Amino acid sequence: MRTFPVRSLGRAVLGAVLLLSCLVMSSLPASAAVYSSRRIAIAPFASMAKEDIGGTVSVLPRLLASRLMALAGADVVLLPAGGKAPEEQAKESKFPLLLQGTVSKLGKGYSVDTTVIDLETGKPAGAFFAAAATEDDIIPQLGVLSGEIAEKLFGVQGAIRATALAAPVAVPVPVGIPAIGGPPVASTQAPVSVPPPAAPAPSTLAEGWTPSSLKKVGQSDKIADELYGVTALESDAAGESEVVTWGSNILYFYRVKGAQVLPFSRITKERKYHFLSVDAADVDGDGRKELLATCMVGDQIRSIIYKKGKETYSELAGDIPYFLAVVADTSGKPVVVGQNRGIDQPFSGKLYRMNWDGKTLKEGEAFPANTNIKPLNEGILGLSAATFDKEWQWIYTDEESHLRLVDPAGKSVFRSKEKYGSGIDLFEWGLYNRLEGKRMQIFLRKAARVSEGAGGKPLLLIHEVDKGLLGVARMWEKTRVVLLQWDDGGFTEKAGTKMEGRFFSGADYLSLPLRRDGGIIASVIEQEGSAYKDKISRLVLYRAE
Repeated sequence: MRTFPVRSLGRAVLGAVLLLSCLVMSSLPASAAVYSSRRIAIAPFASMAKEDIGGTVSVLPRLLASRLMALAGADVVLLPAGGKAPEEQAKESKFPLLLQGTVSKLGKGYSVDTTVIDLETGKPAGAFFAAAATEDDIIPQLGVLSGEIAEKLFGVQGAIRATALAAPVAVPVPVGIPAIGGPPVASTQAPVSVPPPAAPAPSTLAEGWTPSSLKKVGQSDKIADELYGVTALESDAAGESEVVTWGSNILYFYRVKGAQVLPFSRITKERKYHFLSVDAADVDGDGRKELLATCMVGDQIRSIIYKKGKETYSELAGDIPYFLAVVADTSGKPVVVGQNRGIDQPFSGKLYRMNWDGKTLKEGEAFPANTNIKPLNEGILGLSAATFDKEWQWIYTDEESHLRLVDPAGKSVFRSKEKYGSGIDLFEWGLYNRLEGKRMQIFLRKAARVSEGAGGKPLLLIHEVDKGLLGVARMWEKTRVVLLQWDDGGFTEKAGTKMEGRFFSGADYLSLPLRRDGGIIASVIEQEGSAYKDKISRLVLYRAE
């Protein structure tokens, strides 16, 4: 039997790569042509492996689409299997780029190979591949793969690393990758020169666009309940989004289709459950966000994780004794933070990074913040985080409804004059006070939602409250939704709705980062009532312009 030193060496190198890490590489040079339209069609992936990995392969287009939408604000369409050829379907949909992919088995590992074709010229726009040690590693590598595509094709600086644009550039076609409708390309084929496009108009905050107004474009029908907040769950390749809003013990699920806000499911808990906060994060690492709901059950804190099935959400894990919040860590990655039940306060003690152990969330490393000094001694309510002036800091809505910046150690470094994030929902806590005839009342308050801002300055989405002369909880006159940006040691309003006599109880971005014409969903209570039938709320859809 003959041996082939070159092949043996190649296998050894590949084995080392798979053992050390799952690396993503691109056949493109450091600079590449940027497609300013950011419109791409993704065909179903094909499996070239003998093993049955069809379940994993079938979800790769959808997961890749959601990541490109989040990283680059791309407009993505998923092409159905069967019927017309993918390039024909993409042309009919008027999408200029077509991405096709395969998953192959190489020794004990897997290779995910993708090619992107410029349908206008019929020439390759780029080729990208990822190596995974196991089938379970394939999906996690899509994050790096999508970052490489976002950077090289759409010019999203910092998706993987900063790159400088040059013109013109050569895009070599990789060996053995078949052209659309043709045989494999030989390694001797000459590179194709692709001229750079005209400079696109800024469409995202990172590119220099700054929102100047919020335009109302749609709303839901009346909801016979008081809604205490809203959280965006997922956005798909067709541009549709899923959101969840909640009353005292009911979760309401809605789809946003264009300007329509349509109900599709709900979860009703027993009356003893009281939803305090609902957030979303990918806790199990499958590429899709789970819903994290924190409840009061009697005087106990209990959090539940719900996972999306085909059409409905079901419980993945429950009875978690922590208040859960989702914040960005120092690298900008969303992480779940938890805090225990307190003694003098409902929530107190260290803030912990929560880790998924395969069945539930467990307490991990504690943040160094001092939670015994103001404002963090007031508990985890209203907590978020972002990088300000190149330094990671907490963002906190305090008990008096002022926004604060808090350094990593827990010390307050800024306090807003205006009031934001107030809630009208409350729960009672502690011992019964015979003189007052009640227990201590804790009003819920909202954390600011954060998007990447122009010049690296975070853009905060939150509702502002005018409490009038009294300035006490639940005594409000007008509210509105605002976009704030940190600038020169304070917050500057960039856009907002008009103050009106309805109570905005929460708001969230439909997708991140915010871009021109990006959607914002807000929950608003139009009428409070003691009887169930007297309560009226809506979800309202805005467009950032």
